Amino acid sequence: MSGGYMRLLLKLLSTFIAIALVTSSCGGSERVASSSSSETNTSSSVTQANENQSTATQETDESNSEDAETQTTNDAEETPPPEPEAPTFGNLEWPCGPGAANGATDQGVTDESILIGGGDDRGFVGSLGLNITQTDTIQAFVDTCNEMGGILGREIIVELYDAKIFEVSSVWLDACPRMFMMVGEGFAVDGFGEESRVQCELAHIPAWTVSAAAAHGPWMIQPVPNPADRMSLSIAAWISDNYPDSITASATVYGNFGATIENKDKVLASYPQIGFEFEKNLEYNINGEDDWTPFILSLKDSDIKHVYFTGTCLPNYQAFRASAAVNNFEAIYSVDPNFYEDSCRRANSDGVMNGTFIRSAYIPFEERNASKAVDDYLKIMDASGGEVALLGMQTASAFMLWATAAKACGSDLTRECVLNEADAIDEWTGGGLHVPSDPGVNETPPCGLVMELVNDSYRRVFPEEPGTYVCDESWSSSFTTEWSEQAKLDENRVSHQFTD
Repeated sequence: MSGGYMRLLLKLLSTFIAIALVTSSCGGSERVASSSSSETNTSSSVTQANENQSTATQETDESNSEDAETQTTNDAEETPPPEPEAPTFGNLEWPCGPGAANGATDQGVTDESILIGGGDDRGFVGSLGLNITQTDTIQAFVDTCNEMGGILGREIIVELYDAKIFEVSSVWLDACPRMFMMVGEGFAVDGFGEESRVQCELAHIPAWTVSAAAAHGPWMIQPVPNPADRMSLSIAAWISDNYPDSITASATVYGNFGATIENKDKVLASYPQIGFEFEKNLEYNINGEDDWTPFILSLKDSDIKHVYFTGTCLPNYQAFRASAAVNNFEAIYSVDPNFYEDSCRRANSDGVMNGTFIRSAYIPFEERNASKAVDDYLKIMDASGGEVALLGMQTASAFMLWATAAKACGSDLTRECVLNEADAIDEWTGGGLHVPSDPGVNETPPCGLVMELVNDSYRRVFPEEPGTYVCDESWSSSFTTEWSEQAKLDENRVSHQFTD
């Protein structure tokens, strides 16, 4: 890791919530697809059997019609009632239920249980409770799954890790010799722990990733890819269509922290492909600025009309926008999905952050009536009392992907099998939580929607119909940055930064 990168990380005293929208198709044996399915129709076979029995009775003794009717009636009474409909999460059948799976097939797996880990950065002193929605969600979904019978009868046991931003490596060192897999976790500086994970070959299905090494890491599948060398230009295209004069007068404002710098560099590498010109790139202290006025005046003097801000909504972005209001600086602002959170919405009752446009690949909570999956997620979290946030939905999708793959493995539950089964799923929406993705391909889906923060609420602006999103192949952007080069990607775009 470069000295400059380390110096940037050591300046961190607050946080950045990165939304990762990744998996790679290694092409190796650990990702070979293998899946099977079987279906029985007990009801129809029983009905046919009754018809045959009735015909045979009538042919044997046509005169004894009363006895034949009695026999037919008895057969009908013995026909089992139709099985109840399987419970669903959105449009996805729950992969949880009773069964007879058995065998200590891999580390963390016994006849009775499966041990997995979840995690967040909730203990970071600069922002206590950071991303706790992830561990709240994984616990709630594990509990729900176990109530249904677990994975083919095996109970899921989950341990919840706290990386506290800088202790990611410690998390992996503890999980490596014990966990079957890590599921639905996400760490703001995942690059700090990726070497430890890779060295022990612990597989995971994270909610999101940040660093290039983690986003392209081996033994990993992610519900919605967010690789270091790809990006969806959905919000950029929308800005270009609706505010064409702004794209040639753009600027970035980013924190002096590895994750925000990587996000900024991805924007600078991709947006110019559709005509954006960035006149200013201003770096701020991730711990906050005593005075944001110099930033605002610099943007104002350059006649900037569009600002891409990466970091957190509170407190930095709010303080930045308050300074913009005081100094009469007007522009449109685009931000990352982590700005879609209750705390940000509630903090904007005065409207100082109006004109903020948020890119997303997930259906908003406000549209639960248009999405059964969103409604199901909210019901589960309401019952558990856990924190609701977009990162929680990402964790939910990761868990459902893992559970679906684990069920398909049956008794032969191994890490390799789970990765192969997840890799074999060509289209995944988490039951309808988000845009369609291919978990086995390390490509960002060319899809999205745009929301606007308006006072203390979020309003959909594109597309207008609730519960929908738009996909356009022209939004797929490919590029390289210093971060993707450091990750040492092979021909399948899998990182060898910690394996060579």
